[in-house]
Amino acid sequence: MRKTSNSFSKQNSQQPKAFRGGEKKVMKKSLLSLALAGSMLSALAVPAFAATPSDVVGKPVQSAVEQLTALGIVQGYADGTFKPDNTITRAELAKIVIVATGNESSANLMANTAPAFKDVKKGAWYTGYINAAAAKGFIQGYNGKFRPNDTIKFEEVTAILVRALGYQDKYLSGSWPYNVLLQADEVGLFEGVDAANGTNATRGVVAELTSNTLDKQLVSYNADGDLGYLLVDTDGDGKGDAAKLFISKLGAFEPANVLTAGALNSSGQISLGGKSVATAKEFFVTGGKKLSELLGHTVSVLKNKNGEVIAVTDAQEAGKIVNASTDVDTITLGSTTPAVPADLTFKVNNGAATYTATADVKVFVNSVEQNLPYTFTNDQDVQLLLNSKGNVQAILVSTWKSDNVFKEVVSYSTYSRIIGKDGYSVKVDANTAITLDGKAAKLADLKENDIVNYVVNGDTALQVVATRNVVTGKLQAVGNDGKGNATYTVNGTTYTQAGTQVSALTASAIGTEYAFNLNKDGKVVYYATTTATAAANYAIIFTADNKADHSGYSVINNGVVEGGYYKVVYYSLKDNTKVTAYTKDEDYTAGTLVPLKTDSNGLLTLNVGDKDSNNVAIADDVVTSLTGTAVTAVDSTKVTAGTTYRLDSSTVYLKLGVNATTPADSTVTAATAADVTKGATIAVRSNDTGVAQYVIVLGSGSVDQLAQAQGLFISKSLTATTTNEADNVYTIKLNVNGETKSFNVDKATYLATYADNDVVTLTDAATGAGAGDGKYDAKAIATAVAKTPYKPAVVDDPATPADETAPAVPADLSVTDISGKKLNFLGAPYVVTGATQIFIKKTDGTIATTNFTDVLVAADNLGVGSGKYEVKLAGTGTSYNGNNEAGVILITAH
Repeated sequence: MRKTSNSFSKQNSQQPKAFRGGEKKVMKKSLLSLALAGSMLSALAVPAFAATPSDVVGKPVQSAVEQLTALGIVQGYADGTFKPDNTITRAELAKIVIVATGNESSANLMANTAPAFKDVKKGAWYTGYINAAAAKGFIQGYNGKFRPNDTIKFEEVTAILVRALGYQDKYLSGSWPYNVLLQADEVGLFEGVDAANGTNATRGVVAELTSNTLDKQLVSYNADGDLGYLLVDTDGDGKGDAAKLFISKLGAFEPANVLTAGALNSSGQISLGGKSVATAKEFFVTGGKKLSELLGHTVSVLKNKNGEVIAVTDAQEAGKIVNASTDVDTITLGSTTPAVPADLTFKVNNGAATYTATADVKVFVNSVEQNLPYTFTNDQDVQLLLNSKGNVQAILVSTWKSDNVFKEVVSYSTYSRIIGKDGYSVKVDANTAITLDGKAAKLADLKENDIVNYVVNGDTALQVVATRNVVTGKLQAVGNDGKGNATYTVNGTTYTQAGTQVSALTASAIGTEYAFNLNKDGKVVYYATTTATAAANYAIIFTADNKADHSGYSVINNGVVEGGYYKVVYYSLKDNTKVTAYTKDEDYTAGTLVPLKTDSNGLLTLNVGDKDSNNVAIADDVVTSLTGTAVTAVDSTKVTAGTTYRLDSSTVYLKLGVNATTPADSTVTAATAADVTKGATIAVRSNDTGVAQYVIVLGSGSVDQLAQAQGLFISKSLTATTTNEADNVYTIKLNVNGETKSFNVDKATYLATYADNDVVTLTDAATGAGAGDGKYDAKAIATAVAKTPYKPAVVDDPATPADETAPAVPADLSVTDISGKKLNFLGAPYVVTGATQIFIKKTDGTIATTNFTDVLVAADNLGVGSGKYEVKLAGTGTSYNGNNEAGVILITAH
């Protein structure tokens, strides 16, 4: 806390004598400032987060307000504000000082006694507080009046707090108010307070002064007027051995300790020096930090009167935090059997520095404590936390998942998930530390295409380090750094690409304007064009000459005749026009759908088996053959033509009319989904999640088979209209997307055994008996259940005789790609599509339709206990790029 202009001469300050216990004690500043900049900790922990008033966040007064609010000394307003700049009344200050000194019960008893001042009404809200403050000698009136509703001056607030510490005006040097101001400055009440003598005190200033008073030692005078500090007996020997503080009736301070877990345990306990300690219902980490950020740090601890930890404050000096790179080395505590000497000295930064660890040193890898001896590998990122003597008390080893491109956040009730553009997802909870460009940030501050690095424990991020550095401009040149990494020149500066989040740009992209997203090292991780790229930037090749046809064409280029060109006639889906072009790229083939690209000379170009200037292979462009495949099944969400493709609102339908005699005169016209029927011949271009981008119709067909039906079983019924059993109508009712629907089935399907809410699939035969009779003649009931969560590997502890080694066991259900809605269910890959029905069976037995978010929650909380979920899944039988389509998902909540 900073010193301010409120500094007065300390001459003639009194030297105290010790009273209780007969021991002389010297006043020392508290180990922590009591600034409770609240942060909720683990979402699984018992303690809860108390919101900081919105109008003090980020202001100097924030810590004091949070602290006093946590201790019940002050309160904010119903609108979530504190109004720190508002003045405070004398009555309000009386309440604050009485509550802060733990005398509120006395105030309650004196609420209806005769007021100490003639202008204080009996029975008013403030009467008891004013009476108690007067009885304690904290306040004085004016000619028998207190003026409870008047504002109060800065020096009057100071005087009341100084008196509450036990100092008496008559024993202080100097005249009023300088006698109390001098004493207040002597004990440190003005640290961090920016106010002037003679001004009206504001709520914020009073909060700061009161905050600074809490950890100050109480004093008393003997009969001779000698001043001494009050002590308390903490070890039961009848002697005072610790300072009695202003806050002593509300709580207590404890010496600095080492935080030895980065989150509260399942019982809501904090780990200090390796011991679990209970925390209060409302628990705070000061300074706006997360508990995970303080792992291994020296912290100061504040407890309430029940001995529960209210808050921890980072007390680790900045100079005692060392970031380094490890060398191969081992630290060990040693042992007697077998005889191994202790070795607590190790080197870092390629031998440039040597450190010695304490005998109780803790080593953490991504927040998980490691057993000693521990061996460092080379070039690990490590943070060394030193104690006051410069020895290492904790070692934090971090392994990073680097250069992930941020896409979006999916939020749940107690945590969120960050989703990357590559499908990677990681859980983020209230204990995750997030920074953006080196500054503390919130999850909501992250934007699409930010470059993010993670430190992850299990599936939860401990640290999220985001970088937002975007370079925008036209691509001027492409190249290679000689190490296989692409380089791009933009605005005269050359940048190297890092990773494979995006494919390398080629010369055909020169002249296009891009936004390049750089990582913390200034390397390109992601790029995108600055203007929307037309979805139809493709071409259908009608005709194409190549080396197999003839030696090529000659064209005039800048007045010079050049040979070796090839003629291509194509239809541009971007411009809806037929184009004749000449190119030196012989990779084009008639009857294909290809990306429409040009090189730096404006010539058509296609990457097929090409290499760059360093002989490094360039990713091939996707070429879609337009020979066509017959449609065997189709509905509003998917079509099967050899492969099954998903259909959605982005799918473009076209008709290709091939002129066999003169291919260059072929035509392309618009089509609709209605043109895609069973038996039709189509060609499809799809993305990597199986969504059809283009469906090109080459011929028509027809439909006669019942579409597959899926849902949850409700009931079955038989209707007999004649004595002929063949005329019986067998019906099964299913819950389909929350609606009851009836399906005619054959007798065998009807007679099968069903249970309520069975996941049922009904199918109709395409050929043979029963085909075309308008009845479903086969059924499947899903029985497999996902309920076992992930079990981490167990590593044998050499200190124990039993072999505890066991491999990790994957969860029965896991989400492998949130954005792509891909799952792994009992070892098989599935994808959730727009046609997937998702139900949840609640704890009261009722069924409701739900969405993919509840699938994510269930995957994170598999099990059969309370608060856990089981999942059944039935596929549709359709596969999208190797992923089975999920037809029905039933989540059962326990």
